[in-house]
Amino acid sequence: MTRSLVFNLFLITTAAWLCAYCSSPKKELSQATLLRSPYLQCAFKDSLTILWRTDSGEVCHVEYRSADQEKWQQATGITRATNTAAIENEVVLHHLLPNKKYEYKIFTNKQEQLPDEKFWFRSPLTKKDTAFTFFAVGDIGEPVDEGGTPDVLAKALEPHKDSLAFGLLLGDIVYPDGSSQRYDQNLFQYFTKVFPYVPTYALLGNHDWQLPDDFTKEWKLPNNEHYYSFDYGKTHFIGLDSKIGDFYDYEEQVEWFKNDLQKRAKDTEWTIVFLHHNGKSCTYKQDYENVIALYPIFEEAKVDLVLNGHAHTYERLNPMNGQGEPISQYIGKTATYANPSGFISITVGSGGKLRGIGSDPKPFTPDPEHCRHPNLVAKANHLWAYLQLSIEGRKLKAKAISTEKGDVVDEFIIEK
Repeated sequence: MTRSLVFNLFLITTAAWLCAYCSSPKKELSQATLLRSPYLQCAFKDSLTILWRTDSGEVCHVEYRSADQEKWQQATGITRATNTAAIENEVVLHHLLPNKKYEYKIFTNKQEQLPDEKFWFRSPLTKKDTAFTFFAVGDIGEPVDEGGTPDVLAKALEPHKDSLAFGLLLGDIVYPDGSSQRYDQNLFQYFTKVFPYVPTYALLGNHDWQLPDDFTKEWKLPNNEHYYSFDYGKTHFIGLDSKIGDFYDYEEQVEWFKNDLQKRAKDTEWTIVFLHHNGKSCTYKQDYENVIALYPIFEEAKVDLVLNGHAHTYERLNPMNGQGEPISQYIGKTATYANPSGFISITVGSGGKLRGIGSDPKPFTPDPEHCRHPNLVAKANHLWAYLQLSIEGRKLKAKAISTEKGDVVDEFIIEK
């Protein structure tokens, strides 16, 4: 057999195989049903992550465009199994223009999910645009049938979603044990008008620490997902994992914390630390020594605010020094702080569960006048509330807002 004949036979065989392959029926993608509405994570620099869950799915993508664009852009993502028999869809958007409002659509197996909804988000700021507003709140996922109010919190946040850059969730996200099986029932079902529009950054509380692996499967967070930091405008945010008060990998985490503070950009104007447990407090919770041990670091690094949950109430402390002592010049002056020294610590564990409301036999109310720490408390109240913070250059405005009535129950300003 000649070489040319062999070659011709090869061509004929290859053509026949290709013809058979092309004519064979292609696998059809299954119809996917949405189980969890989209939620936004990791809004950093020019990128943002969108996640949602379906009952099945092999491929996913997002179509998106800014308000001044006609053509839709497309970004493909990945699908993966979860520990609740659902499929997680994840798409990361890159090269976003700064401080722009984008609309987006989500697709699983090439089918649009919730086509009647108009989803949108606002891309992160640059350092030139330093005015933004965010919220902080903890202890939100108490079941409604047990007296919890995640539904009330969600309704309170919804009218403000257009002005909120992101939110900080200060631990104890889902009661009683942070189980993945409870996330949709106790949390996500109530926030379908908030989480698809406002990115959130969560951290573990003591209840989440009963099933810590479930927590990391529900959220996409920086670093090791236990402790991390990020910049927004000229503000540096640091989230810590205080576990059940003893801290996750305490020595290693504290060393990371110190190094992170040293690596802050030179033009950083504000530093905000958030974690679950309180240090000193006049609430019904004990003082947590591992948090108090960080006070000298807070003072030396010029941390401005420390935000925590854990105590199911609201409590703002007077500015403290590194020894945890209220700075005398600020005692009784709770409205405006001009070039303050020290740091201000605030408990916002009033997002969905109040101590003394529901099953507890005796109601708890703050009593700062009879506190074990004299002159520690600037303002306290026992209402369902979240904290709204606005940074406008070198001015920070904070308001604690009642989730039931929408009125302001505490406010203060820091000016540098």
